[in-house]
Amino acid sequence: MNDRPDRVVPRLAHLIALAIAAATLLSPSVSALQFTSGKLTGSFDSTFSVGGLYRLNDPDPMFYGITNSFNGVRGQQNSVNADDGNLNYGQGWASFLAKGSHDLELRYENFGAFIRGYYFTDGKTDKTLRTPLSGDARERVEQGAELLDAYVVAKFTLFTDTPVDVRLGRQVLSLGESTFIPNGINVVNPVDLSKLRAPGSELKEAFLPVNMLKASIGVTENLTIEPFWLLEFRRNELEPAGTLFSTNDIAGRGGNKVLLGFGGLPDSGTTGAIPRTDDRRPQDIHQYGVAVRTMVPALNDTEFGFYFANYRSRSPVISARTPTRGISSAFVVSTASGLAQQQLAPAMVAAGYPAAGVPSALTTLIGAALTNVPGAALPATLRPFYPAAQTIAAGAGKLGLLDAAATARYFIEYPDEISMLGASFNTSVGNTGISWQGEVSFKNDVPLQVDDVELLFAALSVLNPLFAPPNNQMGNFLGQYNREIPGYRRHKVWTAQTTVTKVFGPMLGAQQLSLVAEVGGVQVNLPSKTTLRYDGPGTFTSGDWLAMARTGNTQYGYTPGKAFADKFSWGYQVFARLDYTNLFAGVNMSPAIGFTHDVRGNTPLPLGNFIEDRKSVNLSAEFTYQNRWAFELRYVNYFDGGRYNLLQDRDFVATTLKYSF
Repeated sequence: MNDRPDRVVPRLAHLIALAIAAATLLSPSVSALQFTSGKLTGSFDSTFSVGGLYRLNDPDPMFYGITNSFNGVRGQQNSVNADDGNLNYGQGWASFLAKGSHDLELRYENFGAFIRGYYFTDGKTDKTLRTPLSGDARERVEQGAELLDAYVVAKFTLFTDTPVDVRLGRQVLSLGESTFIPNGINVVNPVDLSKLRAPGSELKEAFLPVNMLKASIGVTENLTIEPFWLLEFRRNELEPAGTLFSTNDIAGRGGNKVLLGFGGLPDSGTTGAIPRTDDRRPQDIHQYGVAVRTMVPALNDTEFGFYFANYRSRSPVISARTPTRGISSAFVVSTASGLAQQQLAPAMVAAGYPAAGVPSALTTLIGAALTNVPGAALPATLRPFYPAAQTIAAGAGKLGLLDAAATARYFIEYPDEISMLGASFNTSVGNTGISWQGEVSFKNDVPLQVDDVELLFAALSVLNPLFAPPNNQMGNFLGQYNREIPGYRRHKVWTAQTTVTKVFGPMLGAQQLSLVAEVGGVQVNLPSKTTLRYDGPGTFTSGDWLAMARTGNTQYGYTPGKAFADKFSWGYQVFARLDYTNLFAGVNMSPAIGFTHDVRGNTPLPLGNFIEDRKSVNLSAEFTYQNRWAFELRYVNYFDGGRYNLLQDRDFVATTLKYSF
């Protein structure tokens, strides 16, 4: 039974491409511990690794909030809801990771089982500079263990000549032909993003197995039908809030509040903080699908795949519940009176106003300011102090709004009933040695995140009509207390990508050069941005400068339309690797380079495939010895994309030592 989850791609060219991406193209499998007892046979694989990750630069002020600072430098970002991870780690070591993983495979006649688990500890990740990691966050990145795959297999023949392979349990099911670009046909298994950048990361640890029942039915020699039924729901694991690569402090593990004020309110307090309430977890039912694969010998053994799936969103969307009450007039009066006593009373005494008369004068001034009484209607002795009283009253009014807003809640949900149709191909191009594959998918009712500022203003319209349309695009909810406002709209989404793989012969002193290139795009039937704006990374203020002005937020500017999600977005990735065998003393070396470029458009969140002009370079060198020892050095550089590429200041170097047996 040699079809483990990390090998379940039945297309030869796709297997080669994935192997290159995982840096295992040349190395043969490490000999596992083999054992036999009668008809029972099995194998046991183990891998241990230690590694570290070093951040190459301190946080850039462009990527943390305007009320926050790092080494005395104030931030420039109009949000404090996306910078905890950035401010928690300066230049220096951010991770010291040790981990182990084990694979156990058992075979008995036509039955089998496979179990995979891993455990880890990180001695550095929790040593944060500013915000402690939550318990949920530490479970994902500091210390823990997890059972990954755990399934049983039965193989039998149906109707005397139809082979059937049935699997039950936690497993990874690979669909489609994409190698690098996500959110295509391969929708079954969620991804743990925190594992992808960890030192010594492996794909088998990032793809999260799901309990399912799956069958593979060989209808003919060239036609296979693979129905599957998911028995549980698992979500994508975002980078936990406060960890180095987290760019979202509100939706991942450890995120518990969203701060209002466009970065103008400190995130260390409760003023302007809207708490998070319970996530809306979908039920485990109604997730199923089928894959049909057929090989056509007349077309150079081209394999075609056709897919259907009904599933729930693996990625979170944010929705809101409006405040439970209106602005408290008693709170506003009390706050204004207190501020006046602190700020205005000393000024009045200093200006010669009789101290004994100050308390009653303050009451008159604040009362008039809160009810918009014209200054001319006040006694002449109070008129010089009225502008200051009006400023205090306006400030108290804003605090009253924030006080009422704090009774609102936001929550994370994973909408259900998404349907997907897909088709793929995999072939060889004549005798060129080029493998070519591609896929196209159509998804119906995909939940896409409306811009969070539109959602915020809609929720605040409950308290103040200033936040109602035209200052938000989601509607007027004045007086509709404790009402849920979905933060997403459902849309039709098309994705397409194609990949070429070529292995060249000896060059540059190496035994071979392997090259993989993939290009992909996303098309969504979005309305115009003047009708409804959809969320993109870094869109922290409204896209309407008039809305910012009319709501009293002119000082924070506005976000240009190009930063929000677009109807079409595309990009490409290229990966190249040289393999030097027996470079010295039995040591093999494999230097590699990867380049990504999001050429045009911003993919709507939570998909997020592309951010216009975002680029990255990944340089690595792996040294292997006796197919047991491996040492890797990696450098990653994120650049371009402006303030919307939120990882731009988090370049790093990582190193890993690994031993397998």
